[in-house]
Amino acid sequence: MEDLKWTATAPIKAAWQAMPFAPGIYKIYLRGALPKTASWPSELTPLKRGDLLYVGKATNLRTRAKHHGVQTSKSTLRRSLAALLGLQAQWHGKSAHPRLTDVDEEILNAWMVANLGMSFAVVAELEPVAGLEDSMREELCPPLNRDARTPEQLHVSATAATAHRNALRDKG
Repeated sequence: MEDLKWTATAPIKAAWQAMPFAPGIYKIYLRGALPKTASWPSELTPLKRGDLLYVGKATNLRTRAKHHGVQTSKSTLRRSLAALLGLQAQWHGKSAHPRLTDVDEEILNAWMVANLGMSFAVVAELEPVAGLEDSMREELCPPLNRDARTPEQLHVSATAATAHRNALRDKG
């Protein structure tokens, strides 16, 4: 991990645009605050400005950025944030995951652009990317990674699972 050359943390939209077509690792930080209505119980460690929220890997950083930027059904990060923010998911077509309503997609996009930052590191060879991500997630325990290592991660997983079940129930 020490050999990685991380970019400076930038607003998420600027970071997405700067990401190259290359394999790598990325970290997402809270630059603003969760809304007061977010599902974050007081007994959990509070999330504050500057906190690491999520660590991810990509075989192609630029392509992965597109998933986080527009497609809730293809992004665990977006689905977790949507659930925490209480946004309404619904099923469309044969997708394996629900999508947000168009209005809620816009709300989530605007919130992410206003409140998240990102840094990334290009990894010269694709092979070590998965191992790097695993070791970073184990060491740093970001709360929006659903690794079941911390009460915060368990809460995010449970909140997202409830939103998923509700979307499935409403599909009927």
